[in-house]
Amino acid sequence: MGEGHNATGRAVAAAARELWPDVEVTWVDVLDAMGRGTGPLFRWIYANSVERTPGLYDFFYGSVWRYRWFARAAKRFIGVWSGRRLAPVLDRERPDLVLSTYPMGSTGLEWLRRHRGLTVPVGAWISDFAPHPSWVHRDLDLNLVMHDVAVAPARDGVPGAPVAVSAPPVPTRFRPGDRDAARRALDLPAGSFVAAVSCGSLGFGRGEDTVRELLDGDPDGRVVVVAGRNERLRQELVHRFGDDPRVRVLGWVDDMAGLMIAADVVVTNAGGATSLEALACGRAVLMHKPIAGHGRANAELMAEAGLARVCSAPGDLARTVREFREHPGRLRELEHAALRHAGAHRLADGLARLVAADRRRVERVLPPSDALFLHAETPEVPQHVGTVLLFEPGPQPLTAKHAAELLAGVPGLDGRLHRGGPVRRARWTPLPVPDPDSLIDEVTLGAPDGPADLDAAVDAFFSAPLDLAHGAGAARLVTGLPDGRTALLVKLHHALGDGVTVLQALLADTDGAAGRSWSARPASALDPEGPLPAPRVLLRGLRHLVAGGSSGASPTDGPLRSPARHHERVLLPGRRVRQTARALGVTPAELLQTLFAEALRRTLRSRAPRRFRLMVPWSLRDTTSLRTAGNHTGAVAVDLPLGPMPVERRAELVAAAVRAQTGSGVPEAAHTVVRAMAWLPPWLHAAAARAVYRRKWFNAVGTVLPGPRREIRWHGARLAEAYPLLALAPGTGLAWGAMTWGEWITVCYTGPAHQAPLVRELGANTAAVLRELAERAEGTEEGA
Repeated sequence: MGEGHNATGRAVAAAARELWPDVEVTWVDVLDAMGRGTGPLFRWIYANSVERTPGLYDFFYGSVWRYRWFARAAKRFIGVWSGRRLAPVLDRERPDLVLSTYPMGSTGLEWLRRHRGLTVPVGAWISDFAPHPSWVHRDLDLNLVMHDVAVAPARDGVPGAPVAVSAPPVPTRFRPGDRDAARRALDLPAGSFVAAVSCGSLGFGRGEDTVRELLDGDPDGRVVVVAGRNERLRQELVHRFGDDPRVRVLGWVDDMAGLMIAADVVVTNAGGATSLEALACGRAVLMHKPIAGHGRANAELMAEAGLARVCSAPGDLARTVREFREHPGRLRELEHAALRHAGAHRLADGLARLVAADRRRVERVLPPSDALFLHAETPEVPQHVGTVLLFEPGPQPLTAKHAAELLAGVPGLDGRLHRGGPVRRARWTPLPVPDPDSLIDEVTLGAPDGPADLDAAVDAFFSAPLDLAHGAGAARLVTGLPDGRTALLVKLHHALGDGVTVLQALLADTDGAAGRSWSARPASALDPEGPLPAPRVLLRGLRHLVAGGSSGASPTDGPLRSPARHHERVLLPGRRVRQTARALGVTPAELLQTLFAEALRRTLRSRAPRRFRLMVPWSLRDTTSLRTAGNHTGAVAVDLPLGPMPVERRAELVAAAVRAQTGSGVPEAAHTVVRAMAWLPPWLHAAAARAVYRRKWFNAVGTVLPGPRREIRWHGARLAEAYPLLALAPGTGLAWGAMTWGEWITVCYTGPAHQAPLVRELGANTAAVLRELAERAEGTEEGA
C-alpha cells in the first residue's frame, strides 16, 4: 500500500543481515497472499478514499481509535482472511523470525498465533508516527513504534500490547551528509533555501498549493517536487511550473537520500516513510495540509515530539519558511532534534530485543484431526501415545534433568487440553508457568517402592491416564536395569500429535542430530489440514468408505472397563524383515501386517474370525507438513484374512488389500470427513468424533513408522531401542506400532490388562512367524 511498507521492510532486512550475516530473508506481500486482485482493489480503495472521500476515510480511521469493539471486529475480519492465506506460506518457509511492516500482515499473524499456534517470534514495525490500533497487536511479541510519545497511545489503543521504541526503519543511505556536496551533485544553488516536497509514492495532496506557498515564503528559494508514481500530478505540476526556473518537478526518484541531504526542509503530508527518511538525514520536516486519517494523526504526534512543524491553515507554510529564513536557529533546532532522534536507537537493537522478548503464548482451537482424540477419550480409554527408549550406559548417568531437556522440544507440553462444551470448541491453553521438570518422575527397579522389572514399569506408567488439568504429557526415567541400561518412558496426548511428532521432537536435540530430516524439531502446523484432495480422488475414496461398511466381531473386542493395559515389546531383525519381504514380493510394512495377521490367527486358534479389520493410520504429510506437529493422517481399513492358508498366500492377500485401499483415495477421503466435522456445532462435532473412532468400524489399530537407520546417542549414551506405543480405541482390544530403528524393527503390542496372556502370546508368535518365513525364504534361495 504505497512504497513506505516496502522501504521499512528493506531497512529491517538490512538490519537483520547486519545482526546475523548468514540470515536468509524471504519477502511476502500480504495483499498478494490474500488472493488475486486483492492488492489492486485495496490500493484503489485506499487512494480514492484519501483523495475523493477524505471525510469518510477520517470517520473510519477515527472510529477504530474511539470504539474498541469496532477495532476488534475489523481485526477479526482481516485476521481470518490474511491469516488463512499466510498459513501455507509460513508452513512452507518454516521461518525462525517473522517481521511485519504492514498492519494487515500483523493482524493475520496475530490470528495465526491465537488460532493456529504460531510460536516463532513475531514483531511489527509501525512506521507511522501515530500507532493506530489497526497496527498494534496484543498477541505479537513486540510492536515497534517510532518515538517515546507513541508508546502511551499504542498501549491505550490496545491494552496489554508489548511496545518498544525503534530507530527509524529506513535504509542506511538515509543518514546525515554534506549538504553542499549533495547540492553540487544535483545542480542546486549552494546559498538558496531548498525545499524538497514529497507526498509518498502515490503523490497525495495538492502539490500546486504547496509549491506556491513555498515560493511565497522565499521568492528566491528552490523547490524540488517528487511526484512519485503519480504521473497525473507530475504532468499537472510541469504544466503549472515548467517555465519557472525555481521549480524542478520529478517523477520517481531513486536517490531520495541525496535530495533530502541537499534540502533545508522536507515537506510532506502523511508522516510515513518520507518523514522517517528525512529525520534520519537530520532534516526538518514540515507537514503541509496533512491528509485525512493517519496523515493528521501523524502530524499531531510528530509536532508533540518536537520533530515537525504542522502547517494546516492557508499561509502557514509560507510563514514558516519566512520564519526560518529570518531565524535560522529555529530551523537548526528542528534539525538537531531530528539527529538526536535518529541516533537514539539502532534498528538492529529492535531486532535483538524482539528475539529476546518473552513469547506470547495464547490459547488456540484444536484442528478437527487433533480434537478427534480428545472427544473419543473416556476415563477407561485414554488417548495418549508414547515411546519406550532404552539407553546403554554412557559416560555419565542419565538423569531426570536430561529427560526434561528432551521433553522441552515436544510442542504443546507447556499447556493444557480442554474438551470444550456445547458451544465452545476443544482447545489448547498455555500453562501459566511451564515447568518440564514437573512432568518427569524417576523409579528404580528393585527398590522397595519400585517395579520389579521394566515390563511392570511400562505397564504401570502407560496405564495411568494423563491429568489434563496439569499438562498434556508425562515422562518417567527408569534406572537399575540389567547391564546398566536406562529407560525413558514418554507419553503425550494424541491430540498433540501423531507418532511422527513424538519421534521428531524427542530426537531433535540428540547428539549430532542437527540437519537430520528425522530429527527436525516439529512446530505447530499453521495450515493444519492442508489443501483438499482433487474432487475425483475424494469421490472415489468416499465411495470406498461407504462400501466398506462396519467390521465383523472378534474375540478381542469388547467394552474396556479400566485404563489398565499390558504392553508386549518385540525386537525383529530389520535385515531379515527386508529380505523376507523382498522374497515374498511385498513391502516391509505389508510383511509386518502379515506377521500380525498370522500371529493373531495362531493366538486365537479356533476363535479366530475369518476376517479381522485393521485400521491403519496413513500419513498424509507432504514436504510442507513433514516437520509439523499434530496429526496429519488419513486411515485405511484393511480386512486381514485370518482363515487357514499358507502364510505366503496370506501375504499376497494382505498386500493386495492394502494397495487397493491406499490407491483408492480412502486416506484422503477419511481425512476430509474428519475435517468436515469442524463445520458442525461443537456438541455435534464431539458426538461425530466419538461415532467415527470406535469398534464399529475396525477391530484394532496398527501402524508402521519410519525411524532413523543410523546410530543415535544422547549425552554420549547409545539409544539402542525405541518402541512406539499406541492407544486402544473405544471397544477394541488391540493396538500395535512398529518402527525402523537402526538394525532392528521394534514392535509394541498394547491390550487391556485382563488380556495380558493373549498379548504376550501374540508377541511370541510374531517373532516365530518371521523366523519360519525367513528360514523358508533362505532355503528357497539356497535350493535355487
